[in-house]
Amino acid sequence: KKPGRFQAYRVCLSGPERCPPVLDRDPAVGASCARATFSTAASGLVPRPRVEVFATATDSTNAPRTIRSRGPFAGISSVELHEGHALATGAKRRIHMTDGSVLEEVILDYDPPRRHRYCWSGGAKFPFSLMVRSGTGNWEFTEAEGGPRIVWSYTFGLTSPLAYPFA
Repeated sequence: KKPGRFQAYRVCLSGPERCPPVLDRDPAVGASCARATFSTAASGLVPRPRVEVFATATDSTNAPRTIRSRGPFAGISSVELHEGHALATGAKRRIHMTDGSVLEEVILDYDPPRRHRYCWSGGAKFPFSLMVRSGTGNWEFTEAEGGPRIVWSYTFGLTSPLAYPFA
């Protein structure tokens, strides 16, 4: 694999899951839990220092350039931290999507330059809202030959196990 190229490596469906504890307690995000999930992941090497790669990947101003709309699925138009919050574990931010929806996100783990994990619940618009009710993203940064290895995984909480074929 060439550095800087990402390879998808896993897609799976799992059974009943609990929301992360932060979602269970935070009415601003919502406490609805998915009964089925759809997970995907990608990994790649980036030939730059790990601290630099982590800072670039977690810089909210880069999200609109890297997470663009595809087909019926919205991309990110902007990200804003809630007033008084810095990017840290427990922080909240609003993710403004290109379809006009706004997702309330909670930072579950922020450990530079190793890990960045976040989740959201509710707020998605049609047609995405027919399939997905929540999402949890996880970025892991480890040292590897050729530069840091990034493993990005994402788990969507499905509205129903019947949504799986469409996710």
